[in-house]
Amino acid sequence: MRKLFLLSMLFVATTSFSQVVLWNGDDKEVGSDGGFWGRAEPTVVDEDGNKVMKFTLKANPGGWDQEHHNAALPVGDADFKGLRRVTFRLKMADKHNVMVQLEGKDGAYNAKRVFWYDTPGEWQVMVYEYSVGPENDKITDTGNNVLAIWPYEETADGEGKTFYVDDIKVEGPMVNGVAVRSLADNSLTGEVKVTGVIGKGTYQNTWDGDWHTEGYDDYAVLASKLASTCTKLDVSEAGRWEEDWTAIQAKCPGINIVFNTTAIKSVPAAEQVGAAEAYTLTGVRCAQTNRKGLYIVNGRKVVVR
Repeated sequence: MRKLFLLSMLFVATTSFSQVVLWNGDDKEVGSDGGFWGRAEPTVVDEDGNKVMKFTLKANPGGWDQEHHNAALPVGDADFKGLRRVTFRLKMADKHNVMVQLEGKDGAYNAKRVFWYDTPGEWQVMVYEYSVGPENDKITDTGNNVLAIWPYEETADGEGKTFYVDDIKVEGPMVNGVAVRSLADNSLTGEVKVTGVIGKGTYQNTWDGDWHTEGYDDYAVLASKLASTCTKLDVSEAGRWEEDWTAIQAKCPGINIVFNTTAIKSVPAAEQVGAAEAYTLTGVRCAQTNRKGLYIVNGRKVVVR
């Protein structure tokens, strides 16, 4: 199987907007049905005051083939609410395809999704979309059993290596606490406020020995739920990436889209920030911020132009 490369997406503070937290290091017991199973020797470790999961991949101890090469988290009590996007932070030593599988209502692992990890030794946000693509019909709002994270896919490449996972979430756009995908078409009228996370992008999966690209577009889905008479769309409290408002503006001429502009400061590129202060939105420390983009500086979002 050939190696897959994916560009990292632009995230806008997704950790602040998620709806369902599957793991944050504090709320579940390791080794129980509510926490990570005992594969790959899971332990909770402290990193600068934040609890994260550490896993060590071992040689096959017997039992199911390759099960020791993944981290398995039971999620049967989690309500996906039609959100269907799983994200988490990952840190490991190698650039590699990282696969996830979700055990669905048929009781078998399925719905494989793959994202490319390309920041060795640094935290990176990983994205796995389940709203579209092969086997997405096997993912239910509730009753999904186990999320398995394979840092080196279904191979033994990582034996003896460690990897770290934190902040596993299910996220997507919501209106009045209901997932947008669950709403009827053309049902949102007047003034609408969106919370959660709105994204657009691609992901990869494989079911026949080759890679296939699938796309998702929360902006287009949101447009299908808006009535043409919608006058105001407030997205000031929603996380967003790869913003594309064309479908919404075409369907709702003259609509007022309210963005969160007060929390973003625009600064010239010449105003560089030291490495100890600046981070990308995926949590990677920057040597300098003289390139255009959006950064986190001393806990605040900063646009370099």
